Amino acid sequence: MTTSIEQYISKVMQSFATGQAREHAHRPAFHDLISGFDPTLTVLNDPARSEHGNPDFVFLRGDLTAGYAETKDVGTDLDKTEKSDQLKRYFGYSNLILTDYLEFRFYRNGERYGEAIAIGILSGGVVVPKSENYELLERTIKDFVCSKPEKIRGGERLAKIMGGKARRIRENVSRYLLEESEKSGELRNVYEVMKKLLVHDLSPEAFADMYAQTLVYGLFVARYHDDTPDTFTRQEARDLVPASNPLLRHFFDHIAGANFDKRLGYIVDELCEVFAVADVQKIMAQYYSKMTLWGETKESPDPVIHFYEDFLKEYDSEQRVKLGAFYTPLPVVRFIVRSIDMILKRDFGLVDGLADTSRIETQVTTQGKKRKESIHRVQILDPAVGTGTFLNETIRFIHKSFEGQGGRWASYVDDDLLPRLHGFELMMAPYTIAHLKLGMTLRDMGYEKFSRRLGVYLTNSLEKGMSLDGTLFESLGFMHSITEEAREASKIKHEKPIMVVLGNPPYSGESSNAFYTNHDVYKVEPGGKEKLKERNSKWLNDDYVKFIRFAESMIEKNGEGLVGMITSHGYIDNPTFRGMRWHLRKTFDTLYVLDLHGNSNKKEVALDGSKDENIFDIKTGVAIIFGVKKRSVGKAKKVLATIYRADIYGTRKAKYEALAKGSIENLQWSNLLDDADIWKVEGEGKEEYFEGFSIVEVFLKSSIGMQSHRDNMVIDFDKNNLIKKFEKVFSQENYSDIIAKYQVVESKTWNLEQAIKKELFSVEKIREVQYRPFDVRYIYYSDAFVDRTRKKLAGIITIQNPAIIFSKSVKVNWNHIYITSNIPNAISVDINGSYFCPLYFYHEDGTKIANLNPEIVEKIEASVSGEVTPEDILDYIYAVLHSPKYRETYKEFLKIDFPRVPYPRNNESFRALISYGCELRGLHLMESPKLRDFITTFPESGSNIVEKVKYVDGKVFINETQYFGNVSEIAWSFYIGGYQPAQKWLKDRKGRTLSNQDLEYYQKIIVALTETERIMKKIDETPFFLGEKK
Repeated sequence: MTTSIEQYISKVMQSFATGQAREHAHRPAFHDLISGFDPTLTVLNDPARSEHGNPDFVFLRGDLTAGYAETKDVGTDLDKTEKSDQLKRYFGYSNLILTDYLEFRFYRNGERYGEAIAIGILSGGVVVPKSENYELLERTIKDFVCSKPEKIRGGERLAKIMGGKARRIRENVSRYLLEESEKSGELRNVYEVMKKLLVHDLSPEAFADMYAQTLVYGLFVARYHDDTPDTFTRQEARDLVPASNPLLRHFFDHIAGANFDKRLGYIVDELCEVFAVADVQKIMAQYYSKMTLWGETKESPDPVIHFYEDFLKEYDSEQRVKLGAFYTPLPVVRFIVRSIDMILKRDFGLVDGLADTSRIETQVTTQGKKRKESIHRVQILDPAVGTGTFLNETIRFIHKSFEGQGGRWASYVDDDLLPRLHGFELMMAPYTIAHLKLGMTLRDMGYEKFSRRLGVYLTNSLEKGMSLDGTLFESLGFMHSITEEAREASKIKHEKPIMVVLGNPPYSGESSNAFYTNHDVYKVEPGGKEKLKERNSKWLNDDYVKFIRFAESMIEKNGEGLVGMITSHGYIDNPTFRGMRWHLRKTFDTLYVLDLHGNSNKKEVALDGSKDENIFDIKTGVAIIFGVKKRSVGKAKKVLATIYRADIYGTRKAKYEALAKGSIENLQWSNLLDDADIWKVEGEGKEEYFEGFSIVEVFLKSSIGMQSHRDNMVIDFDKNNLIKKFEKVFSQENYSDIIAKYQVVESKTWNLEQAIKKELFSVEKIREVQYRPFDVRYIYYSDAFVDRTRKKLAGIITIQNPAIIFSKSVKVNWNHIYITSNIPNAISVDINGSYFCPLYFYHEDGTKIANLNPEIVEKIEASVSGEVTPEDILDYIYAVLHSPKYRETYKEFLKIDFPRVPYPRNNESFRALISYGCELRGLHLMESPKLRDFITTFPESGSNIVEKVKYVDGKVFINETQYFGNVSEIAWSFYIGGYQPAQKWLKDRKGRTLSNQDLEYYQKIIVALTETERIMKKIDETPFFLGEKK
């Protein structure tokens, strides 16, 4: 048979020798080669069932796929191809051959299989055969297309394969929905019905994502519970879906049915083959044996749900973060469930707590007619049910109270548990997992016959329930199930008297639910009579805020009940949330706030200075909130809720242990005063401090700094390097090389190719950027490449129009003030955000206007004598905010909002402070003549390469032999915001060779820092605030 390879290589050599042949010219020879190896194979090039991004060849044996091949032109660098995005997509393909027609590489689900085999090489522009490998290639290809999938032994490997298959399904479903083909008819019908009834803003891409996740992970969960390990098919998966959910059962009917799109069927069958050779239960047990919630070496309690997180990482890690999809650790869930049970018993007199079976009468609407109905009092809802962890633990908790009463359990579940247990979930994959998981839990407890469905519904909690007529999609099957799903979810939203709302809603700063506006009641000043006076209230649009509002409104509507949730802790003390805090206190009688901290953005540490860890793998800190509302009696005037607060710091394990042992009854709660807001601060000087003007009040226009979101590409230390870089960017055709080189992250709203096509390269767009204090770099300042340029304000900053930079709500010592004549970066003085205000702005006609509030300017002028210029006010503010006494006296107030500045006490102190502020401005803008008088040395010659920066006895070493001498400890340790300029400037240049200008500039920084310290002491000698003489 090696003669077939000889014939093949001869054809390739002939075609290649013409000098005109391209990759497609060799495909007929490749087709004949593979067909000759195995006559039972049908070899298709660009098959009619081609899917998006499909490899060039598919090999079929009957209706089954035996393999794929991706062909490249002769001489293509396959190492480079192997690292490309294209090949990453092929994790979704079981058997793949990659070849340049001479070298053959083999992959199983994206992983190299065996060694590469070359039957020829290019030498001097000529194909030279390697006949010694002919027989090996023939044998390898035959084995490759005939062998079964390799046994999957590891969880990470399985997650990668599942992620690859899911991406492949998603891409194809998106594409098929755009086709007018009859083949896509059923798929399009499913999409249209789900959009109409369940998710009204559902895009084809979002549907494709939902569909792919549900299909792939649904099969995984079915396989996890499969007792027939030797076989696994779509049909078997359908039989494993419980009757407790008609929608899911009909979805799997759709997958296993005769009308299922065959183009997707091939992919699904490949995945079933993988599952058939994977002992999923064993893999899960091994995978989590060292990754428990407790840090102990034993099985994790719920690997099916936990593994979903890892599947999402491989499938779409961006989506995982965006949707706030994070598994809630069981100690947290159990603490919340246990505490809710205690509150029901203690505050509502329900002796059975969560297991309560008492009933009330409520009004419901059936076919347009209102009637009274007896219903359970303790109705429970998780509005972001995810994979069902909270409801699952609620069931387990209640089941414990039936010890010795197992004979009652089945009837209790039917009559008194399922009718009052509800969950809403927007994503179909977690919804699928929740149903299967809850069904399995109940079966494990001996409940086998489901006489009613589980109350978990596919819906968006934040959308209003639909009003459905009785004829809509009444046909049997999947469409009918979707109709019923929407109808039942709507009933819960409108008619169920929900008493308990619990869960872990998504945290997403950029909300996916822009249509929801019920949380606007939080956008007020405490008291509710004034609109919230915040220039940037976007944090109130976080999804977790909207879910808290949804939960609050459900309890408001019912007139009694409680909320128990874990969310971001941002609302606890951030001033922007003051209206939200007030509204929660208005609604509830008692609030319990347990701050679990762990905010790495704020660099939180424990009270003793030790490490403080987050209980999730996220940066934002979290907190548990309980809101308790009792039914009002009569028309008694409502008082604001009593607030109890507790804190838990420390390691993740320590927090889990504290939650496992603790309850709402035995934690050390601090009772905040009834008339106190959670963030409200007391202290000496409070009255005078708040009489002053806020920095964002005196400046009419302010903004957070510029954000590029791709600094590695658009910012550089050297202007010429940046020019060369962008000349290459605009001339490069292989965008993936640029993306890889500069670690550029593309998103749905930005990609490199579109950015390049938007404009021509221009040197004029290169500007200086204030990257960090005293650290000026260069940026390609273009809207096409920089996400948030802030051009209207940042673009007008010059040496004649400087901008003051500052931060708000700083939890550590406040020293977050700087000034610049360049474009300010968003984290130029603090990693949590830096704001800026230019001194002037310009009208459209070019008129220069002071960026100052006329009313505040007028009050300042009234308290002093003589002319007051905009520069005077800037320098006065700059001096005040550099006062050590001011920072210490008002340190608690500086933690809660933007800094406030006292009005001048008299003309003498005002003019003195202006003088000091002017000096500081000159130093920090690097304009002061004092900077030329170096106080340091750089005595040793050498490479000037920054290797390791260290400070020893007044010497700042940049490598083993070279150092800056006479650097004071004060200058070395000096902080501006969250940075120490004398250290950071050098450390950021590690590996770089310092130029003469760099060496000079660094010594100027030391002068500036030393002089700043001196001037700050002089400022403190000038009385201008509380406790000082006028």
